[in-house]
Amino acid sequence: MRLWLLDLDDTLLQDHGVSQGVLEALGQEVGVKGFFPAVKARAEALFRQAPFYPWAERIGHSALEALWARYTTPGLEALAAWAWPFRERVFREALGLLGGPVERARELAEAFFHERRRYPLFPEVPGFLEALRAKGAGLLLLTNGVPDLQREKLFGAGLGEAFSLTLISGEVGLGKPDPRLFRMALCAFGVAPEEAVMVGDNPERDVQGALLAGLKAVWVDRGHRPRDPRYPAHLEVQDLRQALALLEG
Repeated sequence: MRLWLLDLDDTLLQDHGVSQGVLEALGQEVGVKGFFPAVKARAEALFRQAPFYPWAERIGHSALEALWARYTTPGLEALAAWAWPFRERVFREALGLLGGPVERARELAEAFFHERRRYPLFPEVPGFLEALRAKGAGLLLLTNGVPDLQREKLFGAGLGEAFSLTLISGEVGLGKPDPRLFRMALCAFGVAPEEAVMVGDNPERDVQGALLAGLKAVWVDRGHRPRDPRYPAHLEVQDLRQALALLEG
């Protein structure tokens, strides 16, 4: 494989687990159990009511991300104004469902906004990327989300210089699984679909998009997304190093 397209969240960067850990710790502080699923459920329900939800869904910006995105990208000023009332309502309703102190909703929303800014890589990532570079493979980051948050994650994780090209859905106006985004990546490197592979944790977005564009697909099972039989990957792995066998392909 000449070109490797890599997803960011929960492929290279630990995302779901960090959000879960921070919210569970905040719940313990105020004496409630099940705070993570309660906040996640209320965030997703209220996020679907947002006037820009169709755009967010198209570019793959999630409800949990909306709880800590800064929205500093030019053109997203309306989202910045919308965000804090949304966050406070999410936390207030989650606390109410769990019998917690609803008067602390704003405090907890602010705490999550600040404490969520952690960017741990999965342990195998540095060695995996180095092995790809050593074989001369092209590396491209293909990630969904709003630009300022995705770039904050990228640089916070120390990956700012790791890729020859970074394509963020919110910058180009197309999100995975739209095959046009994958073809854009191929065109940038002058690579045919059969010479490229997409590696990601999301069957519906990463794997489906790769298949639609004619690329090989590697599904990284990080334990919180089920296999989707509609989108069978060419290879399933739990550790990125298992995908290195494709270097000879």
